Amino acid sequence: MLSALIWASSATAHECPAFASQKWEFTGHLVNRIFPGPPDFESVSSGDEPLTRWYLQLSSPACFAEYRFVSRFQLVLDPEDVARYRKLIGKEIRVTGNLAEGKGAHTTALVVNVTNFALLRRNDGESRPSH
Repeated sequence: MLSALIWASSATAHECPAFASQKWEFTGHLVNRIFPGPPDFESVSSGDEPLTRWYLQLSSPACFAEYRFVSRFQLVLDPEDVARYRKLIGKEIRVTGNLAEGKGAHTTALVVNVTNFALLRRNDGESRPSH
């Protein structure tokens, strides 16, 4: 498993690894955003269904040969995981999974197909691993 590589803005594309065919580990904050869904995909306040997307917001951009300066990944989670992890919104987490290019309903260039999701431990003993 490889950790995400954080590079300075001077990094060239050949210094950044390819994202495919590897398991990655990322640390950041869990955030969510609501987008308008059916029927018109224009406005939740006008009656469109709210669609919630979950993201990992990185503290520093990651660099891949195909994509540079990636600061946010959409997370691909099972429905039961969404309910389980809702209480962690805004908290610092560690996500492990495979990266894929975002397509269709995805809102980021790269998405993480999550295989492990954990709340980071704190020195005060308050936080515990979630998965």
